[in-house]
Amino acid sequence: MVRTLTAALAMVVGLGAAPALAWSHPLHTTLAEVVIDDQGSLRVTLRAFADDFSAAVARHAGKPKPSDFGATDADVTSYIAATVVVQDLNGRRIPLEWSGARRTGELMWITVRAPGFRSLKGIRVAYSTLFESFPDQVNILQSNDNGRRHTVLFTASDGRSSKPIL
Repeated sequence: MVRTLTAALAMVVGLGAAPALAWSHPLHTTLAEVVIDDQGSLRVTLRAFADDFSAAVARHAGKPKPSDFGATDADVTSYIAATVVVQDLNGRRIPLEWSGARRTGELMWITVRAPGFRSLKGIRVAYSTLFESFPDQVNILQSNDNGRRHTVLFTASDGRSSKPIL
């Protein structure tokens, strides 16, 4: 019993001495939801780990990695434009407009929109967020179009290829 408590205490002290290890995570994944919202906009909400995402945004912007996982709206918008490409029925790129971001614990939630949509039918997405950072990165995209749900996986081996989301 004493040996177990000593080992547990040593582990807690060790984690305190190495905060970077205490906050690291083995998961390299993001999640995006694509829907048509009540205003008739195609809305993309992306969730990513704040540490990984802010480091990638900083690299993309040519800036040092922020210690507080922060990033400017302009830098985030530029990174999203480079790694989340939405195409219409004719293969044309749909420009996404910044809508906002929030942080909840270790997660970042980023929202972008494109106005003037009634359906996700024919929409294709290339979703390469964080592929440049992790060879085992997996991005999950979930869409919901009038109750029709669909999930699409993107891996680094997909590169920047687009996939239908319905």
